Amino acid sequence: MRTSTIAGLLSAAALVAASPLTERNNDGKSSRNQAGYKPRVGPSNANCKRETYEITVTSENTVFQNVNPDANQTVQTLQLSEFVAGLTSMTSNFTDTYTEPQKRNVTGTYSISGTLCTPKSGDPGNGKIQLLVHGIGFDSSYWDFASSEKGEDYYSYVAAAADAGHSTFRYDRLGTGLSEHPADTFNVVQASTDVAILTEIVKMLKAGKVGGKAYNSIAAIGHSYGSVQTQTITQRVPDAFDTVILTGFSTYTDYVPLYLTSTAYSPATSVAPERFPEGTFPYDNSYLITATPYTNQLNFAYFPYFTNAAVNAARASEQPVTRGVLYTFGSFPGPAPAYTGNVHVVTGDRDWIFCGLQCFANAPAGQTSIPAGVTALYPAAASFSAYVPLDVGHGINFHVQAPQVYAETLAYLDRVFYN
Repeated sequence: MRTSTIAGLLSAAALVAASPLTERNNDGKSSRNQAGYKPRVGPSNANCKRETYEITVTSENTVFQNVNPDANQTVQTLQLSEFVAGLTSMTSNFTDTYTEPQKRNVTGTYSISGTLCTPKSGDPGNGKIQLLVHGIGFDSSYWDFASSEKGEDYYSYVAAAADAGHSTFRYDRLGTGLSEHPADTFNVVQASTDVAILTEIVKMLKAGKVGGKAYNSIAAIGHSYGSVQTQTITQRVPDAFDTVILTGFSTYTDYVPLYLTSTAYSPATSVAPERFPEGTFPYDNSYLITATPYTNQLNFAYFPYFTNAAVNAARASEQPVTRGVLYTFGSFPGPAPAYTGNVHVVTGDRDWIFCGLQCFANAPAGQTSIPAGVTALYPAAASFSAYVPLDVGHGINFHVQAPQVYAETLAYLDRVFYN
């Protein structure tokens, strides 16, 4: 495992990535973990190649104090309750107790696993690519989700994109899937680091460092926390993306504290020791998953619009999150006044986290839905639109309506990105 170093205060910047490395097997003790990772690289209609990239980034991170990555459940629970109390009542001393007043630069080199898929039928995109960014609880297989009861490709967005003749690149966020799992789950694995890695991946795609081909135009599609990262890039690097699609996302945050508590995040090694045995992570208590199938379903699925096989597959492949990410991601979404590309929001009307199951209620003034309110962040966008599929929960890609959502998404891209 590489050790990240804290440097002087500088603006967040990503550095040059080295050449991709050959994927190596995980022995259960290394800095990578594939418990629950689906072995398939991609759907049958695409040529897919998975590689590991050594990515060096510098990011301006929150500095945590009085924390221990291997803290027991009691200590973790206290920290979470103080954090959520601060979100809801502003009476908590979480910030004073657990963070330093000033942010600092963290520099590190991390192994990030990514998969490029090009259609077997050929890609007429002329240097255009879709960059897929997954959210919390998943790795990049969220975009190639497979559950055999409806056919291996039924839930796969990658397969739908390949059918339409489009290439995709997806990657496992730091601390998930086949990417590296750093030991410092507070000061390293947090939102600033993830945004810096995404920024570098954009540079890699444009420089021809992924698949040997330069992609001059990028449509970024995020899900949930992946949408948070994507939206942050539109603020910081307005010309990075030609089009962004923010799925499982809105600016309505009243239910985020309920998400943080109702998931009952607990150490993965204690919740699922058969997948995450002791020694899987640098510290056994440092990476978290939802406590039970019920707390997972509450937040990500909407009954009865999923099959048991699909929701069980999502649970069986659930990937961990760090407290550093949970405590930092909420401060990132904000206005992107300089972004002039296209914006499309896709959030199910029964999204628990970003709508409280009612996306057509509490809509901002002048808007028909909560997701449509995201338009306020993009005053200079070339176009803005929102699509709210009915009877779909937060984890869009394992609901039975996923193919219909993909069809709408791809039709939108054909209009504004591939035209």
